[in-house]
Amino acid sequence: MTWEQELTIEGNVFQVTISDDHEALRSAFAEGRAVVGLWDRGRTNQNLAPAAYVVESLGDLNDEFLERVVRRNEGLPWNIARTQRLTIREFVPGDFAFLPHEPEAGASGDIFLKEESLKEYIRHQYRFYEYGIWALIERGSGKLVGKAGISNLDLEGQDELFHAIKNNDTPVELGYHIFSPYRRNGYGKEACSAILSYAASAVSERIYARIHEGNSGSRKLAEGLGFRLIARTHSGSAPGLCLYEWNCS
Repeated sequence: MTWEQELTIEGNVFQVTISDDHEALRSAFAEGRAVVGLWDRGRTNQNLAPAAYVVESLGDLNDEFLERVVRRNEGLPWNIARTQRLTIREFVPGDFAFLPHEPEAGASGDIFLKEESLKEYIRHQYRFYEYGIWALIERGSGKLVGKAGISNLDLEGQDELFHAIKNNDTPVELGYHIFSPYRRNGYGKEACSAILSYAASAVSERIYARIHEGNSGSRKLAEGLGFRLIARTHSGSAPGLCLYEWNCS
């Protein structure tokens, strides 16, 4: 069976094809339409390619889900949240021209230093995980003022922090970077607060943050957001690394 759904996004009308038939999905995809596979548990060897999204019943579909499918197909950014002063959305390739090359701790910072690596990040990170580092757009001016979001937490080689993670937890961490011309305006707290609210329902109820012990500003921000210190590294004279945890429950 095949169904067609019409959806309006930002004033443009898009067609979505939902089907349990491979040929119908393949034909619609070849024509540039977004597609959703309808999985039948009773059928063996069901081929739902090239659908990147699959549901078991039409009841699993809603406008938000279909909008996400369309945006992925069209390369349109997903809007995460709007605050009083900021729009938080996925990065688009055109943002690279407005990214300052400022030093930033962590491997994720390297992604934003090269145009091609940013394109690859957009293409793969958002589509696979449905979360990542997002652009912070000042609503009044439309300027890119920083980035913030949720990343997978890699604690390899940091055993003191690793042992503090809950059993069976797939840890993710909050990170943010406000560009130097826009600091001391409260954008970090405003963005992170909205991201935590979003992440609690869309990503994980438990979020971590790693902060260097001497970074009093970031530690104060984390504590103000409701994070609590659960572990720190101790490596002689080197500055310690603190692990904070936020839990919405």
